[in-house]
Amino acid sequence: MFETLKPKKIAILGGGIASLTTAYELTNQPGWNSLDEITIYQTGWRLGGKCATGRNVKLHKPDHEPDYRIEEHGLHIFFGFYENAFRLLKECYDESGGNGPFSTIEDAFKPHNLIVLEEYINQNWINLPFDFPANTLVPWQGGGISSLWENIYTTLKFVIQIYTEIGYGQLQKPANFVEVISQQIALGKEVIEFLLEGSILQFPDQLIQLLLKEPSRWETWFKNINQDIKTALENLDFTSDAVFLNFACNLAQLLPQNTKTHRREHHQLILKLIDRFTERLNQQREPSDEQNAYTGWRLTLIDLALANIRGLFVDDVIQYRSLDILDEYDYRDWLLKHGARKKSVDSAFIRVLYDLVYGFLDGNINKPRLAAGTAIRILMTILFQYNGAIMWKMQAGMGETVITPLYQVLKERGVKFKFFHVVKQLHLDEDQKSIASITIARQVNLKNPAQEYQPLINVKGLLCWPNQPLYDQIVDEEAKTLQEQNIDLESHWTPWQDVEEITLSAKNDDFDIVVLGIPIAGLPSICDQLIHAEKNPAHQQWQNMVTNVKTVTTQGGQIWLKPTLSQLGWKLSSPVLGAYVEPLDVYADMSELLQRENWPAEHYPYNVAYFTGVIADPGIPPSSEYTFPAQQQKKIESEAIAFLKTQIGHLWPNATLQENPQGLNWELLVDLKNRQGAERFDAQYWRVNIDPSERYVLSVPGSTKYRLKTDESGFNNLYLTGDWINNGYNSGCVEATVMSAMQTARAILQQCFRIKYTKEIIGEWDSWI
Repeated sequence: MFETLKPKKIAILGGGIASLTTAYELTNQPGWNSLDEITIYQTGWRLGGKCATGRNVKLHKPDHEPDYRIEEHGLHIFFGFYENAFRLLKECYDESGGNGPFSTIEDAFKPHNLIVLEEYINQNWINLPFDFPANTLVPWQGGGISSLWENIYTTLKFVIQIYTEIGYGQLQKPANFVEVISQQIALGKEVIEFLLEGSILQFPDQLIQLLLKEPSRWETWFKNINQDIKTALENLDFTSDAVFLNFACNLAQLLPQNTKTHRREHHQLILKLIDRFTERLNQQREPSDEQNAYTGWRLTLIDLALANIRGLFVDDVIQYRSLDILDEYDYRDWLLKHGARKKSVDSAFIRVLYDLVYGFLDGNINKPRLAAGTAIRILMTILFQYNGAIMWKMQAGMGETVITPLYQVLKERGVKFKFFHVVKQLHLDEDQKSIASITIARQVNLKNPAQEYQPLINVKGLLCWPNQPLYDQIVDEEAKTLQEQNIDLESHWTPWQDVEEITLSAKNDDFDIVVLGIPIAGLPSICDQLIHAEKNPAHQQWQNMVTNVKTVTTQGGQIWLKPTLSQLGWKLSSPVLGAYVEPLDVYADMSELLQRENWPAEHYPYNVAYFTGVIADPGIPPSSEYTFPAQQQKKIESEAIAFLKTQIGHLWPNATLQENPQGLNWELLVDLKNRQGAERFDAQYWRVNIDPSERYVLSVPGSTKYRLKTDESGFNNLYLTGDWINNGYNSGCVEATVMSAMQTARAILQQCFRIKYTKEIIGEWDSWI
């Protein structure tokens, strides 16, 4: 069949994970090279986009090797529900044989289950550790997906468990058997009256009076009522104040997983049972309980869990089987609307979710914004659908663990890579219906232009991406100038003058199909004609998208320390920690990566800590503002030093000095130049992500409806891919990015080649609901 089709040239713009995955899925088709010819155009010297890693290749002494330390854009950890991403990588590792010491996916990723949240109670930060139970699954095989109804049932069971842990669950211990019977009758009466007052069950008064006088007749009566409610009522513990929630939990367990078959009356009953339980809980709650480190967070979790369930019922998510209908609300506002207490909404359990997705409009920590439907999707997939472990940590940098295997497979398959090629503008045809040409600037001249740039270096057997171009492949004069002037070829604000401007033309058969994998913040400058194409109605959708789908600037910091984690004073095992001091609210111990670096023995670190968070958004000034990156870097480094001076004592109590018990002892930082005091910070790595291609895509309320799907560009030969499109997950993460790329490949294969895409996209469009 392939021989009868005209091969098409596909130009993929951008070299991030979405672009690479699109190329992978297209080339996964048998005989793909008779179908199409794929070329990926990438700014600078490395692939990966926001997930790009650089290995430090600068010498600290002429006769010493570089430390080859890992330098990331931020903190990268895969969640256990990332089935699409893990399956992709499993295929890459199997095909390529892996990367150095990582011959299999099992070598490259290891499970991690400890998540620590930080809550501020009684003027002190308190650790709330959660060691999630492992299961027997692995994410590259999957199987962890559960339905929305299963998640609701599991949540109800969890609430009952922590309610019992608090000690609220049991009534006051009766003095004798008569009091036991009296308490059971009282609760039984309340349950029956509850059922009657809601008009759920209708029985004659004489029967009710008989049942109240003779509890022994309850069993006979239960046999004659609605079977589901009858079964749910059986074996209830009438000595526990949790009886109403147990009733709701039993009923939820009995109902089918397919919520389309449910009776609305059952949902109404569960909702009323939850409300009655909440009423009783509020009567028991004491003001002092909120400040108690043991009971406070448990009460908060109960409050939030029940508000979520209540909202899913009231807003008909269960009935309509879509979370998108909630995305007009901010998640915090939505929780308040459905009965959550303000204190609960301000708690670590909600803050950490906003921290996870950098959910602060304009980088302002006082403007938390996250669409409610997207928030619930994130929570449910992370908490209820993980495989093996809730998190999986890469055993090296993301560049060598994820990007290198993808690059190697694509290279071997025959995909072409054009490094040092900057997309400048997309141009439309006269009718404004398709992409007619693309202006691309070539940044440098290679010594051997007939050969592709070779981007990788070998570090301890791993093929890695350096943190700067490999200058020996660039013509000498240009390489010398780049180094002398410290030019960053990845920067939007580089003063470097491109060596050539190239025009790719559809008319000249340079391309047939364009895949736009450049992040949304970079589109206004290169898609001006598309946004203002008045002959094409799609221009309004583009204007809406680039206006309403927001992005934010972020920061990522890494510091290398001489002591081990326990010597620093951390009492638990290696953590991933969230909801700490804004804006550096996330911290992770990543010391397992040290063995992949190349430190000299006399300066060997035994701990490396990663921090991340937002920064106040400085916007995107004109590309002629060459000093802008340095200004922002200086500002963020100053703020990072202030954080280390004032907020480290809680995390690492042994890493401080007596005169400042909250500030870091600078002498503990590894510095190959052995500077003194805070100057040792200059030897660490702190990155500000301000470039349009680096900005994190937000999921703000009201924005989902403006996202376009991969084949909704409105231009005949243009497909969109990335975490910024409407991919069904709609949150900034690797899994959403991979899903978008699979959708792009499916659309191209079906629409351009009439080939059915047979691979399942796990969890697409909330299919698990």
